[in-house]
Amino acid sequence: MQNILVLGFGVASTAYISLLDQNKKRVFVVGSPFDLKKIKLAKKNRSIKYNNANVDFSKKISFHNKLEDVALFNFSLIIIGVNSNGIVWASNQLNEIKKSCPILILTKGLKKEKKTICTISEYFKRNTSCKKIVSAAGPCLAGELIKKIHTRTVLASSNINDAKIVKKILENQYYHPALTSDIKGAEICAATKNIYATIIGAAAGQSGYGAKNSGDCYFNAASALFEQSLKEMNIIVKKFHGKISTVMGPAGAGDLYVSALGGRNSRMGYFLGKGFLYKKIVNNLMKGITVEGAELILDVGSQLIRILGSKNIPMATFLFKAIKKNKKLIINWKKFIN
Repeated sequence: MQNILVLGFGVASTAYISLLDQNKKRVFVVGSPFDLKKIKLAKKNRSIKYNNANVDFSKKISFHNKLEDVALFNFSLIIIGVNSNGIVWASNQLNEIKKSCPILILTKGLKKEKKTICTISEYFKRNTSCKKIVSAAGPCLAGELIKKIHTRTVLASSNINDAKIVKKILENQYYHPALTSDIKGAEICAATKNIYATIIGAAAGQSGYGAKNSGDCYFNAASALFEQSLKEMNIIVKKFHGKISTVMGPAGAGDLYVSALGGRNSRMGYFLGKGFLYKKIVNNLMKGITVEGAELILDVGSQLIRILGSKNIPMATFLFKAIKKNKKLIINWKKFIN
């Protein structure tokens, strides 16, 4: 039986632990400092609450608070399942153990690095001894994966053989990963789609002067924002030497479509589109909820605008101004790219 190590016990890692359980893998879950309560409950109940339902775990899944508990095992795969706040912790954990297996990164995001921006995989390569790094991208809602809904994601690695190893471990009758060597493009899509899903969510408040009733549809407006989002994602990916074809695949258009349909990013956009200020939303309407798109635009928005120019990414610029300066979101449709 293959041994799998999962670092972090967040929403995404919970879905993949469930997948590995289905595949009859032995999984060791080490919680980050943010996961101590969840680890304790999982140990006690052999399950965890997700969206008011129980996710049950077999005896093949064990939960730990300390890496020392499992450091002596040999692993076929290590999965990084932390949010952006746990990246430093995860890299420190990797430096504490011997590993020659692939590292699968579930974390989506970009990091500031001096005057530029780096991907999460680049951060791990520079701060750990890990070389066999694979990034998971593409549409993968945790709740649907847990329910065994057919899911097609992308496993990206500069060495396609490493991605093939991960695919063999994860693939089953409902999880269908594609492979790509364009890890840079896949990671940038996985991160920036959160920014653009937020803006598409704003369609309800930005669709025009005639929309007054709560029952009005906003498909025309959302479609136009979706098109502009893909144009800007193309520009960003190309600038950082990724492939345009990746933007048009599951990691780009596919993931953006899923994220725009609902979730935390589009909900943030809905409130912004209705005229609420960012601080009002995070302190009241969405208090305690992590919104990746908002956090990313605050973290790297100024660098993106400086590197690419506001004329090339106008929608990202509109969102940055609204969130950074806590002003009403204003989308100037005249500035869209033709």
